[in-house]
Parts: sequence; structure tokens; C-alpha cells
Amino acid sequence: MTNPVESNLANRLQRLWKGTLVVAITASYVLLLAWLLVNSGWREALMALLLIAFALFLRYIANDVDRIGWHLSKQASEGEADEVTSREQTHMYRLLVTLTQFPNLALIGYGYLLGGWRWAAGIAAVLIVIEYFCMRVRKVNRSVAFAQASYGFAESGLLTAGPDSIRGLAETREAELQRKLEALERLEEDGLISRKAYEKARDKLRIRHVMESDRPLRAH
Repeated sequence: MTNPVESNLANRLQRLWKGTLVVAITASYVLLLAWLLVNSGWREALMALLLIAFALFLRYIANDVDRIGWHLSKQASEGEADEVTSREQTHMYRLLVTLTQFPNLALIGYGYLLGGWRWAAGIAAVLIVIEYFCMRVRKVNRSVAFAQASYGFAESGLLTAGPDSIRGLAETREAELQRKLEALERLEEDGLISRKAYEKARDKLRIRHVMESDRPLRAH
């Protein structure tokens, strides 16, 4: 049986890994732009920046669609999901991921115009690495219930809490509640706390969860 402390540490480690991947993606794009700026000029680098910004915009929407799909899959396991809605979500996600590749192909073609096949191959290699990192981020997102990335700093200082914060998502709150309830249940099963203490802590967590779900997070 997994120790609750180990489970919490594993979750934190996954979020740190997500943060590392985000930094790696950002660094890859910055290196690509810097390379174009040094070897070609600021106009060429600006054009590449516009293509990258468009790709990131499409990827942002795709990530949000993926989060919705994750929520639908959890509802499906409880027999509450609409099969048609789930299928539409899957098609929308695949379409957005496909559309994201068009700016990437444009970047490769732009590299070919600037420096031939050598430049095109170099840009393609960087974009392939970025796509791999993005695939890993998607996998980590689902394993941590789409919780925010961690970068090793104090968590309260990373992002300003608000109604659109990932911590304010109903599914994220629900996943956190279930994790805490399971940890309490394991403590009671192992005889580390009494049944009465378990029930008291369980009821307290559920009441707090309902109260926090009924009010939006305030911005700091």
C-alpha cells in the first residue's frame, strides 16, 4: 500500500517534471529565434516569432480541449458522460493538434528559403524535439489532474489565484479531495488513527470541499 507521504512527493515530483518540460520548450523556441536573429536578421526572426506565436495559440486551445476530455473520461467511468460529446471533443483535439503542425511546416519551409535544406533540417529537428516535450507535458497533465507546473519555488508565489486558476477547477479540487480521503482511509486501515478520528477528519474535508466549491478564489 502506497504511503500518503510518498504519494504526495510523487505528485510534487511530477509537477516539477512538468515545469522542467515547460522550461525546455521555452528554451528551444528561444534558441531557434536567437539562431535566426544571429544568422539571418531581425526581420526573419520576427517572421519566425509570428509563426511560433500562432502555433502556441493553437496549442493553448488544444490543451484546454484536452483538459475537458480528461474531465469527460472521468465522467465516463462514472456513467455520466455523453458519448457524442466525448467523440466531438476527441475530434476537436485531433483537429487542433493537426492545425498546430501547419505553422511548424511553414517554419521549416521558411528555413529552406533562407538557407536551403541544411537550415530546414535544423529547424525540423528543433520542432520535433519540442513536439516530443509537448507530448510528455500532456501525459504529466493527466497524471496530476492538470495541476499547475512547479518550478521549485514557493507555490503560493508562482501564480496569482483567481477564478480561472487551475486550482479553481472543479475537477482539480475533486481529485485533490479524493487523494486526501484515500490517504486518511489508509491511515485508518493501518491502525495509525482511530475510526472516530477518521470519520471526523473525513467529514471535515468534505464540508470544506463543498464550501470552497461554492465560492470563487480571491485574487491576492
